[in-house]
Amino acid sequence: MTWKDYFTLIKVQPGRIVTPRFGTLDFSDPNLPVEKVQALFEDDFPYLQITSLGLETLYPVPPLAKLPFKKVEPLAPARRTVKRKA
Repeated sequence: MTWKDYFTLIKVQPGRIVTPRFGTLDFSDPNLPVEKVQALFEDDFPYLQITSLGLETLYPVPPLAKLPFKKVEPLAPARRTVKRKA
């Protein structure tokens, strides 16, 4: 799969873009390593947006562990002390 399956470019046209981490990268090349694009995305590169396939593949959410259910009894309301007149 190519990097375009996991990420899309926003606000710019595909082509050569100077990146702070890797220098000039050609985003019109479908054979750009996914690891480089993912590293740029994690560095908050402003022109990359992750796709739903990218979320599922690169950042999977582990299933929630089933925790034992424990029934909690509601607390009884606190009683006010009533002062009696003597």
